Amino acid sequence: MSTKPAPTTMIVLLFIMLSGLPSDSFPSMLVSAWSPPRTSSHHIMHHHSSQRQRGIITAPNMKSSSKNSRSQTQLSATSSPATSELSSAYDRNLPAALVGEAVRSALRSDRGICFDFTTDHYADGLSGTSGNRLVSVVKMHGDGTRPFINAKFSQFLPNNAGVDAGDGGGVQLSPNTELVRKGQTLETAYLTGKGRIIDRLLVLAFSSDTDKSNDEMGDAFLITSPGNSGATLYNELSPLVFPMDKVTLTECSTPTSHVMTLACSSLENAQLSFKNNVLKLLMKDDSYCQEFDFPKEGICHHYRVSSGDSETFTDVYLMQHTALSSDICRGYTLLFQESGANNSGNHPTLADQIWNNLTDEHNDKGPVGMGSLEYDTLRVEAGLPGYGNEMTGDGPKKSKLQNNDTAEKKNEQDENVDDTYYAKSSPLELHLESLVDTNKGCYQGQEGIASIMKNKRGPPRQLYQAVFYDSENDFDGEGGGFGLINTIDNEELMDFQRLKKQADPIDNDTRHPRPGDSIYVLGSNESIQVGKITSVAEPNGTGDAKTVALALVKRPGSILKAIKEQGLDLPRWWEDAEDGDEEDMDTRNIAKNIASEKGGSGMMQPPPLDALYNLEVVVGGTYTVGRLISVPSRRYNKKSSGSGDVATLLDYEQRGQVVDDNNEGPAYFKYASQDEEVQGADAIDTASLQVEEGDDDEEMDELLAKAEEEAAKAAAAAEAAAADAKRKEEKMKLLKAKAEAAMAARRKKKEASS
Repeated sequence: MSTKPAPTTMIVLLFIMLSGLPSDSFPSMLVSAWSPPRTSSHHIMHHHSSQRQRGIITAPNMKSSSKNSRSQTQLSATSSPATSELSSAYDRNLPAALVGEAVRSALRSDRGICFDFTTDHYADGLSGTSGNRLVSVVKMHGDGTRPFINAKFSQFLPNNAGVDAGDGGGVQLSPNTELVRKGQTLETAYLTGKGRIIDRLLVLAFSSDTDKSNDEMGDAFLITSPGNSGATLYNELSPLVFPMDKVTLTECSTPTSHVMTLACSSLENAQLSFKNNVLKLLMKDDSYCQEFDFPKEGICHHYRVSSGDSETFTDVYLMQHTALSSDICRGYTLLFQESGANNSGNHPTLADQIWNNLTDEHNDKGPVGMGSLEYDTLRVEAGLPGYGNEMTGDGPKKSKLQNNDTAEKKNEQDENVDDTYYAKSSPLELHLESLVDTNKGCYQGQEGIASIMKNKRGPPRQLYQAVFYDSENDFDGEGGGFGLINTIDNEELMDFQRLKKQADPIDNDTRHPRPGDSIYVLGSNESIQVGKITSVAEPNGTGDAKTVALALVKRPGSILKAIKEQGLDLPRWWEDAEDGDEEDMDTRNIAKNIASEKGGSGMMQPPPLDALYNLEVVVGGTYTVGRLISVPSRRYNKKSSGSGDVATLLDYEQRGQVVDDNNEGPAYFKYASQDEEVQGADAIDTASLQVEEGDDDEEMDELLAKAEEEAAKAAAAAEAAAADAKRKEEKMKLLKAKAEAAMAARRKKKEASS
């Protein structure tokens, strides 16, 4: 049974036609585009076609020089890698836009995507593990679990946190699977003493089996954000535990512990994919998979799956949660805790069995496995802060110099100063207010949070997205397959582009943004600093010709005041900041934000929540220009018009529809075929060029003549543009010669007078 990735197929066809690839390379490229290799033994594609080796299709060059590459930024030796250091489930020679479209097509289908946050299956070829977006798990047990969590973290865990066994627990679902109990899940912030966020933690809490009327809890699990792997959290919390706390911490390492996520753009599709790929292994019997109760948001189900004997079992915790924002996907996360007898290594664990089934190449209904690079791109697109990027705590500790230290030692320390940018941000600056309980009593970092809340001007900074469109930047070969020179098979147009570059008297200083870059108001000559870039997604990795970044931006008051003083344009929030088509710049006007005649009220949308929405910015020291926009959770136009269980960034009503044909494979996403704004008035009517069987030769000649006429007009326009560029080049040379002659005459006159 074959899958039907319609959008991906169209993109592959486009790249093949534009780059001149032979037709026999289409099947292998199509398979690579829809999904990465899905076998459990080979996770990375090593096949590079001869066409790609000759550079006909160019992949984005994410390698940066050593002086510009980002150094380690994490507390406790955890790094925040560049995209070139992140593992990818796809061949890195594939265009990033093609991969991005394939990932989003899978998200919109009933197959979905899956992450393994315990083992990086796609890390082959990477020099180290700094690029892994993995998590760590810490188990807490004891009567003091709840007070310890409430004292150390910002969210409040109420009494009787778990749902007792009488309310759904202790149910035998199948001969091998039992629903043991139900508990609670919540997200909380792990803060420093100054109120700066170190990490966003997922808490799984269960009541004690003895007395559920008091503060006692049986156990709890803390799961870190992707990127905070290893024993970092355990090592930081262990010194804070005292005997009177009545709590025990245990580091859950692989292969004892396993975390994986299955997600789609809608919760309904995520449940369908879970039933098709996970439930039969969880129940050990297909006949018990018909009626299954999925946990609601905020609830965790604890299952115990036996392997046939009483000594071998696996504890499985299922919750409605993903490591991404609900603006980009919805789904479920599973935490596996293997028993000692089941961890002998003789047989694959239940977690391994499920992952192998999810990514099996013969599983037509299975999701697409994702690497760290794909995860990070989705995270930035969703506007979600990341560990080590936006969440860095107080940064590294600075060593204090002693009075008797020599000058040589002081100079050596100055040379070794880490120039990496540390965000040192509060959760309120990152739009993570939901992680903080403002009515809660004393907890670590409370004073820092209270000081920000008391400030009438609000947080000192705010998280924005910065979008850099390829149509507004000449990345000089760094782009991901959208460059006209690399893809268009038109010699005259290519000659014109080369001539235009040669005639340009200004060196191209445009490059992709990097974490730590300063951004300034466009036109201010870098005198009005806006903020700092903290995360950058893979260029074109969203499937569009743009690079999306996250930036911490200063308060808008001083920025807007400086813009007025310099006579610059204020941000025009009514324009469509997401329209990256240079030819459609004139359509970025107020009319695009007025409701259409069909069912619309004709009223303009209200101003955005963020005052600097659509502010044009430039990266410091470069010609790279972009626009600030609000993160998706703060955009009015991103609210889903359908069910709340659908991710707003991938809303079906806005993008197209899901086509489900049981006779021809699983459902797939089909884009809306009509988009008059994108096509434009000068687009060739391709429908009129299609010829059905039985048409006579005269009609064929007319159609060919029409096509030739359109091509001739385009060639004439390109020739005229080339001639105009040549005239400008000659004029510049003439002006330069006149200026040099005038300066020579002035010097000669000065020498004669002296």
